[in-house]
Amino acid sequence: MIPGMAHAAGGNVVVGTWGGDYQNLLQQYISPIVQKQGVEVVFDTGNAVPRVTKLRAERNSRRGSMDVALLGEVDMFDASLSGALAPVEENAKFLPNLGNVLEQFRTPYSIPHIFSAMTLVFNTEKFPTAPDSIEVMLDPKNKGRVGFSDILYQYNGLFVGAGGSGGRHSSYDPAKKFLDQLKGNAPRIYPSNEAVAAAFKSGEIWIAAMWKARALQWRDAGLPLGFVIPKEGTIPVAFEAAVAKNSRNAESAWTYLNAMLDPAGQINFARGMGYAPTVRNANLPEDLRKRVSFTDEELKRIYPYDLPKLAPAKADFLDYWTKSFKAGL
Repeated sequence: MIPGMAHAAGGNVVVGTWGGDYQNLLQQYISPIVQKQGVEVVFDTGNAVPRVTKLRAERNSRRGSMDVALLGEVDMFDASLSGALAPVEENAKFLPNLGNVLEQFRTPYSIPHIFSAMTLVFNTEKFPTAPDSIEVMLDPKNKGRVGFSDILYQYNGLFVGAGGSGGRHSSYDPAKKFLDQLKGNAPRIYPSNEAVAAAFKSGEIWIAAMWKARALQWRDAGLPLGFVIPKEGTIPVAFEAAVAKNSRNAESAWTYLNAMLDPAGQINFARGMGYAPTVRNANLPEDLRKRVSFTDEELKRIYPYDLPKLAPAKADFLDYWTKSFKAGL
């Protein structure tokens, strides 16, 4: 009991997150905000699936091993169904920045941090004219040149299945149909988003599905990349944060969530990572606003999720992705 009590008394907070650029920016822009309030941050780094599994497995424990969980909206909804997350409104006194959150991103169990949308990313040296359709992945000329990030498995599926979604993402069946066709064109699967960037740099791939924000980063780093929202449509992404119901240090955990909504931090994430803010008072310079936001025409092709229908089917799609699609590639 003593180590756990000391951990809570010390103001530490364990944040479950992805590694790479996202964690680096959290360390650079969010950690200093909470450190001024006596909160030290420890990162529990890994993929989303084990993070959700840990929340579920520990939900009935008196004290969990993770205070804050960062997840995409689909995974966060899934975690909320197990009763593992603390309610936001009941803890609003710790979240003075909550009042500035855009209404469309509010949930009763999480706060939104940043958002973007999936795009079709392409090597401009191989495609002087931007492809406008996801069908480019099926072209035999591009065999072996299409890449995916494994950690984005469900988003990849929903993206390539957008043409069969009917304007609302409610099933993984269109994804399976497209991926069954695509497998014959020898797509490549990489362990991380950063590995996809390296594959573009080496020339191993020419096309990928990736968040607009990431594509902006890679282009800024000198890669010859363009990106489009294909005519079939795409998916949004909001990266969210929640406090575990059995957090060892709940007040510090809510302090961390409030810092994620700080307008200065949101602006820095927009500048450093290309994601749009989720709060009204993050006043972006005009050039940055145009860079990270979407046109009205693009917004029409960003289709919403039917989370209650997607959540129960996610495990089945992961099984398909691992055993049917990835196997043998």
